[in-house]
Amino acid sequence: MASLKWVLIGSLFATAACAFAEDEDPPIVGIGGHTVTFRATKWTMPGVESATAWFTANGKTFPLFGADIGADGHSYMLSPDKKTLLLDPVVFGMLSDENQEEKLVSQQHCDVISMETGCVLADRWATFCVGEWKGNQWVSADGDVLTPTLETVSPKDLLKYVSSMEPAQSRAESIESSLNFLSPESYMACHPPAQNVQAYNGLGFYLAEGGRDELALKFYRGVEAVGKRTVLMLNMADSLWRLNKQDEAQRYYREYGEAMAAAGKAQKIPQRVAERTAHQGMKN
Repeated sequence: MASLKWVLIGSLFATAACAFAEDEDPPIVGIGGHTVTFRATKWTMPGVESATAWFTANGKTFPLFGADIGADGHSYMLSPDKKTLLLDPVVFGMLSDENQEEKLVSQQHCDVISMETGCVLADRWATFCVGEWKGNQWVSADGDVLTPTLETVSPKDLLKYVSSMEPAQSRAESIESSLNFLSPESYMACHPPAQNVQAYNGLGFYLAEGGRDELALKFYRGVEAVGKRTVLMLNMADSLWRLNKQDEAQRYYREYGEAMAAAGKAQKIPQRVAERTAHQGMKN
């Protein structure tokens, strides 16, 4: 019986991928001059020719989807008020049969993008992108009507959903899958860290606990941009340490220790903080 193995092309083939700018599609320009651009990428995996979608606003650029997700879009899929764009993200994978022979397959979606923020508002089935705008409502060929609203699960609801799961790896996997292959930056555009500090710190902790330190750091840094917090500094230091970024980790351990001491809580500092900053102290 055949089994589907979805592969993370971005991680498996990152060293072999290279952009070829001459094949890139023109940017789609939305409200306020915000753009979605497509960076053409040549994959070494046979049969894969796709682009990644990037959002730019106010001097900041970030990917809309994960590194392994291709995307396609057209200017006619931009709403008349230029606030909403429909895109066709696609996940690539390998179909393996009982003889261990593999062939490339893909799974396509239709996603709703806010051109104001870069938030992926909603995820639909692939055929939903076949249709037209009537006013600022998208009507699919099947007659389904979309009024663009935020459907992406909030960090607070996601944290509540996964909090009772065991073991730690299951929690981390559930958080990843719940994001529907959104990039962390797009997810935080939907739910700004300033309004979700505790939830993002909690999600980051669960991700790190389950071995997803890279993704955890994305959320930690989003919270850090709002303002440094004592617990956050320890969580960031631990993830950086596990990722072999010792110099940066030691800086956060040191800042955490100083903040705890200033608050009269020096006795509550974990032993690992002193152990991991000892070498830095010797160098200084």
